[in-house]
Parts: sequence; C-alpha cells; structure tokens
Amino acid sequence: ALGLAPSRSKSLHRSPTLEGRRFGETLLRSARFECLTMAMIFGSAVQVGLQTQQMATDMVSEPPWQYRAADLLFCVFFASELGLRIFVYRARFFCMWGWGWNLFDTLLVLSQILEELLLASAGNTDVAAGLNGLSPSYVVRVARMLRAARAVRVLHVMRFAEELRVLVGCIVHSMKSFFWAAVLLLLIIYVASLSLTQVVLVHRLESGASAHSAHELARWYGSVPQSVLSLFQGLTGGLDWGELANPLIQHISPVLGFLFSAYTAFALLAVMNVVSATFVEAVIKRSARLKEIRQMREASRLFKRLDIDHSGCITFDEIADHLESPEIEAFFRTIDVDVREARSLFDLLDVDGSGLIEFEEFLSGCIRLQGPAKASDLVMAMREIRSYFVEHSANSRSSTTFSSDEVDEV
Repeated sequence: ALGLAPSRSKSLHRSPTLEGRRFGETLLRSARFECLTMAMIFGSAVQVGLQTQQMATDMVSEPPWQYRAADLLFCVFFASELGLRIFVYRARFFCMWGWGWNLFDTLLVLSQILEELLLASAGNTDVAAGLNGLSPSYVVRVARMLRAARAVRVLHVMRFAEELRVLVGCIVHSMKSFFWAAVLLLLIIYVASLSLTQVVLVHRLESGASAHSAHELARWYGSVPQSVLSLFQGLTGGLDWGELANPLIQHISPVLGFLFSAYTAFALLAVMNVVSATFVEAVIKRSARLKEIRQMREASRLFKRLDIDHSGCITFDEIADHLESPEIEAFFRTIDVDVREARSLFDLLDVDGSGLIEFEEFLSGCIRLQGPAKASDLVMAMREIRSYFVEHSANSRSSTTFSSDEVDEV
C-alpha cells in the first residue's frame, strides 16, 4: 500500500527482460561489483597520470601501445557498466536518487567514446580529410583534452565513501556563502585600493618623488588593478602586509602606514573571522541535513528488510525474527538501546497502540531516537505526564468516594 512492495504480476515474473533487470540490479548492488568499479576508477586515474608522465618524459605525441590497450579496456568497461545501469533503471536512471552522479558518468563515458573516435579518425587519412578541413594535429589536441578530463572520474569514488560525500556536499552547499563573502571582500579591497591609488598618484605628481621612490610606490599602487591585487595578496597570504606598508611609511607618511595597518587589522581580525564563522555555520547545517537524509535512507532500507510479507506494516514477531542480524544490531547500537529491550522499543514506536508499526511511525520514531531531544519533544512529554497525573488523580478520587459510600452503607 505504501509502494514498498514490488509488483506480483505473473506475466511480469515470466518476462525474460524483467528477470534480466532483476539480475542486473542484484549485480550492481553487490559489494564485489562496487569494489571492482572502484578499482577500475582508481586504475583509470592512475593510468592517465602514468600515460601523461611517459609522454612528457619522452617528448612524444603518441603513447605506447600498452596505454592505448588500457584506454580501450577502460572505455569498454565503463560503457558496459553505464549500459547495464540504463538497462536496469530505464528512464528512472536520470531522475532517481543520485541522478547527478548518473549524468556525470554519462558525460564522462560519452567523452571517452568521443576521444577514441577522434583518435581513430586522426589515424585514418580518409576520415581525417572529411572532417571539414580539420588537421589531424588539431583532432589529436582535442582528444588529449578529453583524455585529461577522464581523471575527473576519480571523484566518482565519493559515491562509495560516505564521509567524503558529506565533505563535498558541504563544500558545494557553501558556494552561496563563498560568493557573497567574495563580494564583500572585493568591495572592501576596492574602496581601499581607490584611496591608496589616489594618495600615491598625488604624491608622485606634486612632491617630486625620486625615481626609486616612484618605482617602489608604482610597483604596488601604480594603478587600481595593481592596488586591488596587492591588497588581496596581503589579506590571503600571497604577500606579507609589511612589504605593502613599508613604501607608504618611508616615501609618503607614517600616518598613512598607520591607517594601512588599521585597515589590515580590521580586514583580518573582523571581516575574515566573520566570513569563517559564516562558512562553519553553513557547513554544520548542511552536515546535519545530510546526516538526517542518511538516517532516513537507512530507516527505509531497514523497514523493507523487516517487512517480510510486504504488507506495509511490521509486527513485533517480524522484528524478533531479525534480532540477530547485523543490521538490527547496528540500529540498536545507533539509538543506544540493548537488543533485549526490543519489546519496549516496539511499544515506543507503536504510537497508536495497534500492535503494528506503519512506515511513517517507524521513520519518524527512528529519526527522533537517533537525534537529541528537541524542545517540542520535551513539551509533548510534559503534557503526556501531566495528563497522566490528572487522570490518575481523578481515578484515585473516584475510588476513594466509592469506598466511603460502601462504608456508609455498611
């Protein structure tokens, strides 16, 4: 009823295509196939690096035949793996969970196939003559650029490393904060650069500065772009800000050097710390969100494992049958509950007391148990305790009154 159970149509069960898709899905989700894929990804990245190093050392335009054979092997493997995924998931391949990685893999495989076609056409004079007058050397240069892009495939390993995927997700999520931080720094640096460039220009025109003095000042503050670059280097560690302050102190005025030092202190101690705090806050929020999404996926996978009859609900008997499985033990360790307290946990998740736990109850309960208590949880607990005491007090009064009436009758 919740869409968790697969279709039970007999005609579909007899379909060879569906059987092949199920076998392909089992193969794609197996640990051995994932390990093989990771090994091929690392092997492809290493092979591209060794091939580039060999060509750069020997100063040749074509790699040895061993590398070309390895290129073809990796191309066939990744194209076959992509074809298998598309065959299994069909149109869902581009809209399912992780569709961005799927699109990324598709582009990489297409670029590698295009690279092989370009290299083959460059070696064939008849085909090369028909490429609208493109020279074989130009075709080879394009193929080399595509070959270098293949090293990006090593990022695919993030699909198999949870912590690495969290780090990259936090970095991508902080791009908005990075943009506005860069805008703020650029505005501050631009305003300071205009002032310094104006002061240096006036000094060079009116004070009759020597050639050495004019050269030192023009080196750092001769134009607005040069001033912007100098101040940016002083803030980011590209230059020691003392090198930027000394020409101002020696050739113009110590007061200007003091103002420059005050600007540097403000930018480093105030602006940069605020920017760092903003990044940290954004990363913490994104990390918590990714952790919650991961918990939801794990809870959904665990529910499917426990729901043996595919009814959309689980009973205590179904949980008891899996208490010794590694997934259940890991789940109990996550929420800091002993396996022997499984009955108490089931009663806690069964909010309506029906003896059945639906998917929504199981998911919300798992998320609440795996995280810290919120203020709303405490308020609800206090309300339930208060209602319990009110009900208990009312029952106590009614029983006391009933006993008094019986005594009076006697």
